[in-house]
Formats: sequence, C-alpha cells, structure tokens
Amino acid sequence: MKVLHIDCSVRDERSVSKELSGLFVTKLKEKYPAAEIDYLDVSKETPSHPTALFIRGNYTPEAERTNEMINELAASELLVDRMISSDIYVIGMPMYNFSVPSNFKAFIDNIVRINRTFKLTETGGQGLLINKRVYIINTRGVDFTHESTKHMDQLQPYLTAIFGFMGMTDLSFINVSPVQFAAAEDRASAIEKAKIRIQDTVATL
Repeated sequence: MKVLHIDCSVRDERSVSKELSGLFVTKLKEKYPAAEIDYLDVSKETPSHPTALFIRGNYTPEAERTNEMINELAASELLVDRMISSDIYVIGMPMYNFSVPSNFKAFIDNIVRINRTFKLTETGGQGLLINKRVYIINTRGVDFTHESTKHMDQLQPYLTAIFGFMGMTDLSFINVSPVQFAAAEDRASAIEKAKIRIQDTVATL
C-alpha cells in the first residue's frame, strides 16, 4: 500500500487540517506498518501555474513534443507519477473563501493531464486514476450544512467533480467545523469529533 499524504494549509503549528491529516496517516501506519508514505506540502512546494507552453505541450502527442515542452511539463509529470503510484490519498484541506486554497488549485491544474489522468472518448472524458481511495479532512471556519449557508460551499462539489473526472469516485470527506469564528469549546468539540471519526474510518480500512 502506498499513501500520498497532501497538506495545503499555509499555517504550520496552528493548522488544524495538518494536525488531523497527520493523525489519519499515523493511525493508518499503525494499522499497516508496511505502508509507504509519500508526503507533499503544496503550501511549501507549490506547483507552478500552467503557462501557454504547458498547455500546448500537454495537448501535443508525446512523441511530437519539443525539448521546451518536455522541460515545461517535467514537474507536472513527476506529480502525476506520484498520483498514479499511490493507492490512497489523504488530504489536509482547509477551506479558504468557500473553496480550496490557491496552492491546491495549482496542484490540480498540474495533474489534470490528458492521456495521463484522463482520456477523451466518443462519449466524453474518461478518468484513468481508478481503484483509488481519497480521504479529505476539510476544516471549515463555520458550519455550512445549514440551509442559509450550504450554497456557499464550493469546495466539496468542486473536489467531487474534479477527482471524479480523473476516475476517483471513492471519496470520503471528514468536514470539521467550526474551527474559527466560534467559542473555544465548540472548536475543541469539532476537533475531537473529527479525531474520533478519523480513528473509526481507519479502523474500517
């Protein structure tokens, strides 16, 4: 089993998402000592935004790419290789302005690659990253399950759609709220509930 553990919070010691994703991986490693952990913090190793050359190279058949195209795609190819070689993805994901952090969006734009993570067919796109499991620990400042606020949650629908497009339909969200703009006891309760759910989730793997 190979696990790709991804964090994207710009906070370090104050990051709840990093704390909880780390707990998930620790518990997973306790259960499966032989599991290989590949760690990526995109807040510190933020992928470059795609350029015009990147896009041209991506849609040029591999055998026809220029050296410039190959060099431009090199970092993306390594990220895609890490995705392909992993069986489980554990992602610490804070919500920023109702959606994903910009560093994670840059990561997504580097791994949505034609003939690598998806292909085009007569009926549309077909994901190539199949038989993968994705666990997303999503910290939220407030509770977005209420009727008055749930329309503002652009994170979970987006990740469900983009991961599904690449073939990853086995997604589990552990949403943790409120972690900001709330009383200290409510924040502590939300984090404790998340820790219990993480342990229960790992126990079923």
